[in-house]
Amino acid sequence: MIPITFLTLLPPLLLLASSVEVCGRERTGRGALQSLDFLRQDGSSLDPLVVQDMLTRIGQSAVRKPDGQPWSLYLPVFADPESPCGVALAAMASSLEGNAPLGVLQMVDSWAKLRDGYLHGTPFVLGLGSFSECIHAQSPEIGVRGKYCSVFALDNKTQDQSDVGPILRLAQASASMNVGLLTQYGTCIPDACTEEDMEKSLREALDGQKKVKVDCQTLDEAPQFTSGDVAMISFLSVMLALLTTGTAADIYYRVASSSTPRLGVRFLLPFSAYTNLEKMFHVTTESRPGVISCLHGMRVLSMTWVILGHQYVFDTLFSVNLQHLQRWTSNLIFQVISNASLSTDSFFFLSGLLVSYGVLKEVKRTGRIDIIMYYVHRIIRLTPPIAVVTLFLGTLFRFLPSGPMAYYVTSVYTICSDKWWIDVLYVNNFLAFNETTNQITDCLGQCWYTAADTQMYLMAPLVLLPLAYSPAIGKLLLYVVTLVSAIIPAVVIYVNDFPPGSVLGGNENVDKAGYQKLVYYKPWCRMSAYVVGIWAGYIIFKQDSKKLHLSPMQVIAGWTVATFSALAALLGMWSYNQLSVEYAFDPVTQVLYGGLHRGVWCSSLAWVVVACHYGYGGLVNDFLSHPTWQPLSRLTYSIYLVALPIQLLATFNLKELVFFSHIDKIIHALGTVFISLVAAVLLSLTAEAPILGLEKLLFRRPGRGEDKSKSTSPIKEENGQDNLAFSDEVTEKLNTKQEMMEIEPEQSTDFEPSPETCETTQL
Repeated sequence: MIPITFLTLLPPLLLLASSVEVCGRERTGRGALQSLDFLRQDGSSLDPLVVQDMLTRIGQSAVRKPDGQPWSLYLPVFADPESPCGVALAAMASSLEGNAPLGVLQMVDSWAKLRDGYLHGTPFVLGLGSFSECIHAQSPEIGVRGKYCSVFALDNKTQDQSDVGPILRLAQASASMNVGLLTQYGTCIPDACTEEDMEKSLREALDGQKKVKVDCQTLDEAPQFTSGDVAMISFLSVMLALLTTGTAADIYYRVASSSTPRLGVRFLLPFSAYTNLEKMFHVTTESRPGVISCLHGMRVLSMTWVILGHQYVFDTLFSVNLQHLQRWTSNLIFQVISNASLSTDSFFFLSGLLVSYGVLKEVKRTGRIDIIMYYVHRIIRLTPPIAVVTLFLGTLFRFLPSGPMAYYVTSVYTICSDKWWIDVLYVNNFLAFNETTNQITDCLGQCWYTAADTQMYLMAPLVLLPLAYSPAIGKLLLYVVTLVSAIIPAVVIYVNDFPPGSVLGGNENVDKAGYQKLVYYKPWCRMSAYVVGIWAGYIIFKQDSKKLHLSPMQVIAGWTVATFSALAALLGMWSYNQLSVEYAFDPVTQVLYGGLHRGVWCSSLAWVVVACHYGYGGLVNDFLSHPTWQPLSRLTYSIYLVALPIQLLATFNLKELVFFSHIDKIIHALGTVFISLVAAVLLSLTAEAPILGLEKLLFRRPGRGEDKSKSTSPIKEENGQDNLAFSDEVTEKLNTKQEMMEIEPEQSTDFEPSPETCETTQL
């Protein structure tokens, strides 16, 4: 039991520790460690003198040239003695012969050693060391400061590996690894030494047995800005100025002026954070005909599912209990995570529903559609937020991470700098696949969905226009497309012997990369969900506001079939979807599950939407249609864009290896949701809401044509405050005045789903 005296001494102990951090520069390492001697009691194992002596001996071994000891891999001992690095190492060695300064001992102490539970966790990370201790270590009396370095060593296949000694293999954490896999460990070197000094020394010490890469960081490292960084900072500064000016003008015309804003001011008002935030967080509590309110909850829950699924991906490989991952992921309920790719199909379904419903309503209301604006609005609506996030990742994002994992941000920066355009042009699901490495090299990996959805959106009028002008022919065509949407993925999967769906594990005979490339990312293999959405939108359009009469038995049967169908699609891959399973795919399973499960899942969602919309949803409808979902629902497109980079940033900022558990993943996912929400508000204010406001000024929005059968007299605004930029556009207000609804007029009459229905998964 912890002594009571220890608890009473805890506050002064913390003060003492902080004083050692500040004052230790003037003390020797032995003196600083002896300052903790008062904690010792009879029989305790704490002996500061022993700790100091041990660190000193380790440091003395490390600053000498290799003699078979693994410590020689932690300092650039082969550096030129006359170079700044060599001089710093000599000063460090000299100090270790006497009373070593605290800063030097902290550098030695921060080195990664063979961590506890190495055989239980990730095999390619020997240890990360103590990043914070290293970069804060200072010994001004000998002119040495700590520089943290991550060492990445790759087995050199051109060398004979049989002569690599067991001690060396242990130090490199490669004893239990296949040749060719990566080894990472952390060390702390004098700040006078460069990455090149360390790499050169390691290559000489390892005698060509390893290919080495070193990435180092210091406490006060000044950022090196490129022209792209300056351009991004300038853009953000201009946007901040526009937001500030637009908000000030908006408040002025609301409070101090009753006049109509001048033309130039009108183009500033769409940037008003005041109005845009008011619209963003407006909540409509009353029920309205034609509003499919259950989509709010469905959209937010699907996005949360996506974020949770991604949370299991990013830092799992850096788990200290990686060897027990099979036990954590093999149960049936984990299919909710391992088969979370169905969340993608939920958004394809929502997209198809909104496109179908919007186009059919527009044709009924006006007798035509503006096909040019149908496409223009899509580009204007989706592209600016994607461009902003992509360019941010290709410029300033690399300055945010710090720590042992910060090195990995380099790949994100490189890809986004070189291939940002494939996301902006919606072709990344075709061009992002690297044929050499079988990897996706895409800046915004989640935007494969936006590309596939856009490609299906471009083709949707080929089905929707016949459905609007000649329903008999249109339905026949839709039946054919539905059949084709199930046959194509089944054929591709069977011919290539792919797994029936996305799987977690598998041996070398399971072509998961081929499945991703030829099935998962291709629109013709994912269109079954979109087609089911078109059917749902058509059914709701035809039924309109008329009462849908269903008997109690029909309602029970509908919910029962929908529930079991959804469970079959979600859990049906359990026997295959395991980390360690010998796969022998049954052709029947490949064809039936591979071709039908996405359409079946979305058919269940279609029942939920129709039942909730027409009064047969009960508690499900009460939950999904609750008004509190509305603000989050409007932000899901921005959340879709920022959540994955935020999860990457959290992984790149890891200072220690993590422990894999379900409760931790859930907590981290909820944290990601909150941070993504804040970032999404900023993104929406910057690149989404202002663009839509400017579009309304410049163009007649698709789906906003006048209904000649309706009156054109002004109506009273009831749903939030409209932007004063449109204060004299009476006709426009007639047709656009319900901005705060989901299939409320902005979306019920838009040809496309708002990108809030978009999704963010690469599961």
